[in-house]
Amino acid sequence: MVSRVATSSYLVVICALKPLFKKTLDLPSIPWVSGILADRDVLVYEILGIGFLFLILFRTRRHSNASPPGPRGSIISGNRSVIIGRKDIWAQYAEWARIYGPVFSLKANQLNIIVLNSAKALHDLLDGRSKIYSDRPTLIMNELLKQDKFLIRLTSRSSQFPLYRRTAHEELGIQKMSRHLPALENHVKLLLKDLLSHPEHFKSHLRICQSRNILKTIYGHTVESRDDYFVNLIEQRMKVLNSFMRTGAWLVDSYPILRHIPQWMPGGGFQKFVSEKRARNEEVVNLPYEWTKSQVKAGAAYPSLVANQVNREKLSAEHEEVIKHVAVTMYVAGVDTVLSTLLTFLLVMTLNPECQIRAQKEIDSVVGSDRLPRLSDRDKLPYVDALIKEVLRFHPPAPLGLNHAVTQDDEYDGMFIRKNSTVVPNIWAVTRDDSIYPEPTRFDPTRYLIRKQSSELECVQTDPRKFVFGFGRRICAGKILSGRMHFAETSVFLQISSILATLTISKERDGMDSEIAPVVDFTGGIISLPEDFLCKISPRSDAAIDLIMWDH
Repeated sequence: MVSRVATSSYLVVICALKPLFKKTLDLPSIPWVSGILADRDVLVYEILGIGFLFLILFRTRRHSNASPPGPRGSIISGNRSVIIGRKDIWAQYAEWARIYGPVFSLKANQLNIIVLNSAKALHDLLDGRSKIYSDRPTLIMNELLKQDKFLIRLTSRSSQFPLYRRTAHEELGIQKMSRHLPALENHVKLLLKDLLSHPEHFKSHLRICQSRNILKTIYGHTVESRDDYFVNLIEQRMKVLNSFMRTGAWLVDSYPILRHIPQWMPGGGFQKFVSEKRARNEEVVNLPYEWTKSQVKAGAAYPSLVANQVNREKLSAEHEEVIKHVAVTMYVAGVDTVLSTLLTFLLVMTLNPECQIRAQKEIDSVVGSDRLPRLSDRDKLPYVDALIKEVLRFHPPAPLGLNHAVTQDDEYDGMFIRKNSTVVPNIWAVTRDDSIYPEPTRFDPTRYLIRKQSSELECVQTDPRKFVFGFGRRICAGKILSGRMHFAETSVFLQISSILATLTISKERDGMDSEIAPVVDFTGGIISLPEDFLCKISPRSDAAIDLIMWDH
């Protein structure tokens, strides 16, 4: 009976494929088929099976014509090899958008992916329909690594999500920003001293400055050296995050059943990765938090995010877990994104000295030469502000943002978007849209000084900060609000304006005294940084040296 039912299942497939045969397929004329068809019990299975199969085919066909178009991939893995194989996949997506339109679809194994490549699509769906587009895809690897609560930005919809967001905004919002300004300004002075004494190590100096800012603000921890334990602990975690977060990178996210296979079996290699990294993840979440708690208990805590939250009365176990994960999220999200922006700034200043000179003249006329720029100077420095916008546009630190997931079936411009699809915002493609940014490959801060913004949508399209810092309910806790500055922008402004005020960035020279023009190239991954490049950093004047070295 079992063998005959199995054979009848095979017949289901044959019947379904029958229309594909050029010649007529007369099933009853086949002796072994006619025997099965004579069995009423098996015939019932056949009818039900064929009906079920055609129901599936009908449901698929009903929507397939209206689904977003996209490039064809392999039968088994879809477009996965391209998605994980190309470093600047955002550029490939932009190329496909020119062929298939601003909204197209891809497959990575069993993952259905919708890529948004225009400011209008990003605004319409991720902002306009944020109620159903603000979830995050469920990642099996995220769960296996015990990161299902590790990042706010990775957390799927839950009752805890509002508490995550409220905790972050309370500590990094406008009202609390002034409390951290003295520490940020002090870290800028340390950065300038490092750049003055060892300019060739500018990348290392910039990275340690971002770590100082975040660790002080979040945990109240002062970074005394480059060998700081917390810095090294969390940076190792960030490298792991950047590698495993690429869409379609892990087969287990497409085939959850693989989570049960042992490490030694084919396809089980991810289990070794999980076993090696999971314990370190827990250290990243717990150790800095426990250190701050001990400082609070000893009465020696800096008023950081964690310290302020821990000081609250009747802190529940649930709230304590939220604080831990908000804190580590802020570090992971804040260090490399700001580092990418600062490195991109040095790269474009090396290649565009005329922009640097104009910004320096503006700072000189507003600030003078006897002090560093302050946050209160920002509104009086429109060109510097425009230059920062253009740095963010020239290469967004997260070119594809972070993936969203749609929580119900939806339609957009006549296209069907299936529930649970992964939605990828191609921010980089928007920054290269020549209908919004003429000559998009040219670095030109003046584009923001002459363009009139007549509507909210145009403002969304033209100011890159509106989409670089996220969308809808997933906007970064450190973004701008109503023209005023939050943590991330404050940090970027203070560092860029102070570097411009005191230092000159130019092309390095080789042994033949010829200029070395850096190549504009960027790393892959969730956070994209300029590939290593050379530049010369020198003081603008003796007065600038005195200003940098003056301790007060």
